[in-house]
Amino acid sequence: MVKRRLKFWKVPVTPLLDELLEKAIERNAHVSKSDFIREAVREKLYKMGLMETLTQEVKGNRGRGAENHA
Repeated sequence: MVKRRLKFWKVPVTPLLDELLEKAIERNAHVSKSDFIREAVREKLYKMGLMETLTQEVKGNRGRGAENHA
C-alpha cells in the first residue's frame, strides 16, 4: 500500500468566516472544516480548468513507484 504524504495549510480566517463555515458543515454532508475546504478548492480548480491537468499528472505517476506519489 502506498502512503500518501499530505501538505498542511495554516490559513487565518475571520471569526465570521469561521462561523459561516461551521453553519455550512452542519447543513451539508461534510464531516469537517478540512473536508469542506478540500472540496471547495477542488471545485475552484476545476472551474479554472486545472483539475484536468492534476488528474493527468496523477495518472502519469502511476506505476513509477511509491516515492513519486504525493
